[in-house]
Amino acid sequence: MVFFSMTAFLRGLRAVERALASVLLVAIVALVSLSSGFRYAGAPLIWADEVIQALFPWLCALAADLTLQRSGHFSVDMLANYLPARARRVLELINTLLVMALLAVLAYYGQRFARMTGMRPLPITGVTSAAATSALTVGFVLMLVTLAEQFHRRLTGREAAPAPSEPREVM
Repeated sequence: MVFFSMTAFLRGLRAVERALASVLLVAIVALVSLSSGFRYAGAPLIWADEVIQALFPWLCALAADLTLQRSGHFSVDMLANYLPARARRVLELINTLLVMALLAVLAYYGQRFARMTGMRPLPITGVTSAAATSALTVGFVLMLVTLAEQFHRRLTGREAAPAPSEPREVM
């Protein structure tokens, strides 16, 4: 019998995200370097720019979620810091729900956009444009999963929101 553990699933998902983001970063840097070198030598790798442009949205989507996992996105909490701890916690939960709703809407429109661009191939490689634009939907869904996890942890008291004076690690 196989037992499904959400914690194990999320741990695995996070490991895959970090690995993919690392591979994409290395691949993009390598392709940019190769492309620049070959262009300087007079033999440009025309396809490389297109591949870089298709990979970059994926790197951005993964990086945005990895940053969200560490609460590394900026926030303006000047007014919230004046609230009592309980009210600040409620405000944090409401804010998380609002952002989750926004991400759900963005994921919906992101997949519509990916389907719409799926009919158009990239000019050099011939790969569908949806190979790049579907990164939007995946990124929004990953961030939605991250916020749902954080919301659940904060609601159950297993994770507290950072204290107003507590510095946040960004990178």
